[in-house]
Formats: sequence, C-alpha cells, structure tokens
Amino acid sequence: MLKLSSPVGPVRLPSYNFIRHSLPNKHERRSRSHGGIGLYIRKGIKATPVLKSTFNPSTPTNQRVEYLAVQARINSLSICVAVIYNPCGTNPLFPQLYENLIDELSAFNFDRLYLMGDFNINVAAEQPSSSLVALNRIHTAFNLSILPTAPTRITEHSSTTIDLLVTDAPQSIKKAKTSSANTLSDHEIVFLIADLRIPEPPPQLITVRNLRSIDQAVLHVDFQNRDFSQFYNTPNVDTKTQLLTAELKSLLDTHAPERTTIVRDRKTPWITFEIKRAIAVRDLAYSLYVRNPNRFKGDAQWVEYIRERSRVNSLISNAKKRYAERCFSNDISPKQLWSNLRREGVHNNSKRSSPDEGFDIDLLNAFFSDGHQTNRPGPTPAPDVITEPTRTTRRFSFHQITTNEVSNKLFEIQSNAIGCDNIPVSFLKLLCPFILPVMKHLFNTIISSNHFPSCWKKAIVTPIPKVTSPTSAKDFRPISVLPAISKVLEKILLSQITLHLNESDPPLLAMNQSGYRKGYSTTTALTKVVHDIVTNFDNDYCTVMVLVDFSLAFNSVKHNILNRKLKNEFGFTSPACEMISSFLSQRCQTVRCFNQESSVRILKDGTPQGSCLSALLFSLYINDLPSALECNYQLYADDLQVYVSGPKSNIDSLVRQINNDLTAIEEWSYHNHLSPNPNKTQAIVFSKSGTLIPRDRITFCNQTLPIQEKVKNLGLIMDSHLTWKNQTNDIVSKVYFTLKTFRRFQSVLSTPIRLKLVQAVIIPIFLYGDVIYFPGLSAALKDQLLRCFKSASRFIYNLKRRESTSAVRKSILGRDLLDNYHLRIGCFMRQGFCNQLPDYLTEHLQHARNSRTKCFILPHHTTSCKKSILLYGASYWNSLPISVKESSNPRSFKEALNSVL
Repeated sequence: MLKLSSPVGPVRLPSYNFIRHSLPNKHERRSRSHGGIGLYIRKGIKATPVLKSTFNPSTPTNQRVEYLAVQARINSLSICVAVIYNPCGTNPLFPQLYENLIDELSAFNFDRLYLMGDFNINVAAEQPSSSLVALNRIHTAFNLSILPTAPTRITEHSSTTIDLLVTDAPQSIKKAKTSSANTLSDHEIVFLIADLRIPEPPPQLITVRNLRSIDQAVLHVDFQNRDFSQFYNTPNVDTKTQLLTAELKSLLDTHAPERTTIVRDRKTPWITFEIKRAIAVRDLAYSLYVRNPNRFKGDAQWVEYIRERSRVNSLISNAKKRYAERCFSNDISPKQLWSNLRREGVHNNSKRSSPDEGFDIDLLNAFFSDGHQTNRPGPTPAPDVITEPTRTTRRFSFHQITTNEVSNKLFEIQSNAIGCDNIPVSFLKLLCPFILPVMKHLFNTIISSNHFPSCWKKAIVTPIPKVTSPTSAKDFRPISVLPAISKVLEKILLSQITLHLNESDPPLLAMNQSGYRKGYSTTTALTKVVHDIVTNFDNDYCTVMVLVDFSLAFNSVKHNILNRKLKNEFGFTSPACEMISSFLSQRCQTVRCFNQESSVRILKDGTPQGSCLSALLFSLYINDLPSALECNYQLYADDLQVYVSGPKSNIDSLVRQINNDLTAIEEWSYHNHLSPNPNKTQAIVFSKSGTLIPRDRITFCNQTLPIQEKVKNLGLIMDSHLTWKNQTNDIVSKVYFTLKTFRRFQSVLSTPIRLKLVQAVIIPIFLYGDVIYFPGLSAALKDQLLRCFKSASRFIYNLKRRESTSAVRKSILGRDLLDNYHLRIGCFMRQGFCNQLPDYLTEHLQHARNSRTKCFILPHHTTSCKKSILLYGASYWNSLPISVKESSNPRSFKEALNSVL
C-alpha cells in the first residue's frame, strides 16, 4: 500500500519495463488511483504474463486476492515470478484462492518459482493464526519454502513479517533480506538474490555390458559345451562355487565384454552430438547478426538465424520424443520403467547430498561395520548361557530342493544389482533352463554340508542418505549388494523357514509381530493401532504411545544369541543352526560410492542388510521382547510401538506404565546387545480433543522424550487427534512433486504412456494405507485429495486448467478416486469376513447370528469411533447388497462391488 504522499501512478525505473495488473475503473483500493499490482522486468528479458486475478464487484475488498504471475526465460531456465496481495490476514477465501493459484502455476512446469508480496499473515507470530497454519499446509503440500527475513512492517506498537518471499528452490537463494530505504510505502522492501546459473556436470565414465546384444542360442550352445566334470566331482563347496563363478565370468566376457562409456548429461540425456553441433551453428548465426551494425529483423542474417533456430528446435523435439517413447513406452518391463523413472528423479530428493560430498568412505565403512559397538551405554555383558525349554516339538531343518524351486526363486528376483562376482541376475536368466541343474546341484551340496560359500560372503555396501543434507555417518543407511547366485539360495532358505513358522501350532512368532508373515503387513499393524486409539476416543480416553528406535539394529545381532534362540524358541535342529551360523559368520564388506571403493572390513556381528534373510532373522532375534512388556505393542521387524490407553485424569499413571515398559526394553536390549536410540524414539499422546501434557515425564535411557504433535508410524503420519491432515498434505506433496518431474516430457508423451506413468507411480501414493486413514478424513481433506487427483487427470489428457475432468477420471482406476477408496475398504472387509486377516484384527469382527445376511455385529459406538476401518468398514460391508457379498472369490467380488459403485 503506497503512502498518500507518494506520486500518483507507477514509479518508472530506468532500464526496466513495468508489467502491471490494474483494477477496473472506479474499483480502486480505498481512495488511491491506479490501484493494482505489478513488477519490474529488466529490459532484454522476455517476460510474459501467464496468470492474472479476476475481479468480482460483489466480493468485499477485504476478501479479494490480487495476483500477477509472469514467465521469464533466463539461462535456458523457465522462471515464474508472481506478485500477490492479500488485503486482510483473516481473509477466509485466501487459503483456497492461494492453493488454486499454485496448483495452476504447477501446470506450467516452471524450473523455478518465486512468489512475493503482501500476504498480510505474520509468519513470525508466537501463536500461529489459522491463516498461518493454512499457509504452512499449502507450502508443505507444494514443496515451497518461506525465506527468513527481518520484520517487514514496523510500527510504534508492533513489528510483523507480512511481506513474504516464497520459492520452490531455496538452495538457489544467495541472499534474502529487507531494506528500509523506502519512501513510497510504510512497508520495508523485501528482496532476494538467486543464482540461476546451471553448472556443467563433469563427465562420468562407467563400465557397462550390453546383455541385449547376446545371441541366446549361441550362449546356450557355448554353456553346454563347457566341461563341468570337475565342478560335479569336487566335494568342497568353496571350490564348486569358485569353479562355477569362473565359468560364468568367462561366458560373460565372451558374449558381453565390458566397455567404458561416458554418461550423458542426466538432465538432458536426449542431446546428441548432432544437436550440439546444430546449437553451435545457431549461436554462430545469432552472433553474426548481432555484430552487424546495420542489422534489422528480416535481413538475410536474421533469416539464416531463424532457420537454424527452427532446425535446432525440431531436432530437440524429435530427440526428446524418441527418448521418452523408449524410456516410458507400454512394452517395457515394470522393472525397467522404474529404473528409468528413478534416473529422471522420481522418488529421489534432489536436495540430498551425495555420499561422496565431504565423506571419507573408509570412515563410513568403519561406522557401518563397528559403529554399533560404540553405542552401548555400558560394558558388554557376558553372553547369556541360560538354556530355555524348547517352545515347539516340531523340529526344523533345511531340505533338498528341486529344479522348479530354483527356477521360481531365480525369476522372483527383480533387482539386477551386481555384487562382488560381477555377474548380474539377468545373465543367469539368459542361461535358463540349462543352468538350473547346475545351480540345484550346488545348492543341495551347500544344504547337505551346512556350509555357506566363503566367496559369497563379501558385500558391496551402498550408503543411502536417511535425511536431507547428511552431516555424519549415522545419517546414512547401508544397503548391501550380494552376489547374484547367493540371492537365489537365500530366497530358497527364506521360503523354507517361513513355511516352518507359518505351519507351527502353536504359533512361534509373537502375536503382534506383523513382519514377514502371510496375511500380515504394515496395513494390518496400523489398523490395529488406530482401532485401539479411536475406540478409546469413544470413552473419552487418551492413549500414550512411544515409537522405539534401535541404533544399527541389524548390525548388532549377536550370532551366538541368535543361534540359541533359533534352537530353543523355534525348533531349529543343530544342522540348521550350523547353516545359519555359516551364512552369518566371517562376512566382510566394502563401501562403494561412484568410482571409489573403500578397504575391506571384517564383520563380527549383524545380518547383511540387502539379504532377504536379514529382516526375518532379526524378527526371530527380537521375537521374545514382547514377553517383557505389559502395555499393548506392535512389532514390524525392528519397528516397535508401545502404547497404553486410559482416562485422561489418569494420564500420569499411563506414563508410569509406559516408563516401566521402556525400562524393560532397555534391560532386554542390554542383555541382547541391542542399542536403543532415545534421540530418535518418539512419544505422542492421542486424545479426542485438547492437548494433554502429563506432569510425569516419559524417560528412556535416562533421557526425557518430548511429546510430539505428530509422528511418522510405518509410513503414515499420525497427529495427536488423528485428523490425518499431515498425511493428506504428505500425499499431495508427493503427487505434485512427481507430476512436476513428468511434465518435463508432457509435450512428447502419448496419452497411453502418460496414463501408464500415473498408474505406476502416482496411484500407489494414494493407495498406501488408504483403508486406514480414509474413514477419518474430513470432507475438506477428501476434497483436497480429489483436487490433487484431478491434476493427475489433467496431466494425462492434457486438459486446460479450468476444464472439467469428470469425464476422464474413471479411466485411471476404472472408477473415481473416492469410489476406489470404498472399493478397497470393501475388499479389506471381505478378507475379515473370510477370516483372512490376522487374529488381532478378526477378534474385533463378530459375525451376525443369521448367516444368510452375511453381516457383522456392530458394537455400540459414537461418531468418532467410525474413524476405525473395522467399524467404518463393517458398517459399509453390512450396507452392501447380499449378491455382492456372496461372490465366490476376490476377483468376482471386486467386479460385483465395482458395478454398484
């Protein structure tokens, strides 16, 4: 807002053009003439207005929102600068209009987005207003950041920060400040300086093999002509493995020799040498035109430049189209599609630092191998030699396998990561079926001798950042890449152990252990937790929950303790225990980052992350922990959540119960050589309304755990009132980020390919945990998800921003988004009706006495209890026609339910 003493009309700046969006005549703000907003663009920069606010005379002044968005091209980047004016901080229409504006801007696929102006919302307020909460929610959903500045409006009685700078690329900002050198307004001037340079990536050399060029018939003949007599005759497992590995390497070098190639620019991999040469010719033509003092548009040099520019644009467009069709076409495998998507940045946070930036890979390897030994709070206790009585009479030992089992497990492996043997899984698949008898012979020899080959015990570790901008070794997760043939054997051993655990009666696994069990999942575990919380809301009870974290849990497994538990708790025979000991002992690893590789370190403890056996063995290792707990719990491998419910007036008593269990966890961890991490352990208090702060503190490992407003539990974000606002924002944020990546190719992708991309990448974001959070969504949150789904529909069918999507939305899922939620809830409840859910869920589902109606008995409950899928879903199931519920199998049930939606 300009001062009354300021000159009437826009202030002109030399060397700048002024782009303005004025209000209609006689509808200026207050009494000022020439109302409206605008921005200055330096001369020489091509800028085009893309969005302007509209004017409705019936809308009061304090409920209007004015905005102007301009597109500029700088250094081959498409930049959007938007100016916003919100006349009132309590404007009820601002959140919705602001969200719609950002949604429309995201459709333009700008490389950088800068929003600025008078928002009239104090972001520095000690107590956040409802408008600020809504603003933060919108920014989180669209991956936007408010740049910190000093107060922008200072009066005698207050100082507020209401003039904001917002961007989606905070890493590019060099400076964001305020300036008081302003005589035109009573607001401070806010400004930012952004670095828009695009650094040239250094060339990267990689070694690759072209497996696609292999003639499979010739390969099979070559393999059959190899002499495997020495392989079959030698009794030593290590020698057998080395001989087979040597033969496979020889075949690989013969039919797909290694070659070194340069990795192209990852941002524009479609740029070829021909295109670069055409760009150079275009730039030369423009330089000759500019240097001519007698130049004018339309002369021969200008025509030549236009011709070369059109040729470059045509070459780039055709190359980009060919690249997109090759990487995202309908005929490529799902594994290759996901590989291409990750290369393009989908599900990869570009803000994360690479592991080689400022990190010593030898120090990383030392932490991954021995870091767990420094986490223990006290001296290492002596090994526990107490022998427990065997819990089961059913004994387990590994048995011989068939060729079909080898084939099935080999083709189950989707990853093509190459281990220390340099043999990819895809090469083994090319050798089928002739290699299957050879692998069967090797695997049966390993099982009969209970000796795991030594050459398969070396792992190549890839450090994956767990947080944005990691600063220490603990911020990385080690993922082990193992030899290809080893993975097949590990899958076979895993299936045999799992079959033993599932068929044992009584069950050997803890009741609420949901990891690696048929019919159990993170969804069932979270369903149980949410049901317990919301049913206690019905009695106006609160729930105190602690999510326990263990430091380097998989690395801390003691092999002698694990063997004792396998024998005494799970009925493993001595040969089976010997086989597991051979698999875990005398392992080594090296860390590899890009072209660097650390020294080799020996591992004394732990299970290799990256092996399919690792998580199951850890689940067996931690299986007896719940016996030390008195509160409710849920386990999923190393993810442990402990919770207890009761009246709000007894919250301190609930805290004491939780503290008793946390002490028991600490003692159990000490005797089992695990290290609890209180710094990453989270505590939260769930209540129907209000905020509960207990007088007693929740303590764990001599540290006080702060009460959180929200926690991330097995991938779902839960707040203290189970409103699911944060979960919805997380979904919307991921969807818009992915759509922004896809829009790089929108103009060259066909509609079927765009549909496939949305179905493969975006739809799973909506579906994870949907049966858990959907019953608790408010109408506003459902509408927010639907608007996000509409954006995906517009991307697929290339619709304009305000075009209706109702006619095309059903083509994505076969039904609309909200109907799809109900379909999945119906399928989930059918599992419950058929007793296909875990016991800890079916105990809450009671069948009606009249079997003809196929209904559930609904217990007495209030509206808040409907947030549980078990009650919401049971009510929905009872409302379905009997003809739908009588469907004989899941597929026919889904088709019948889809027909009535």
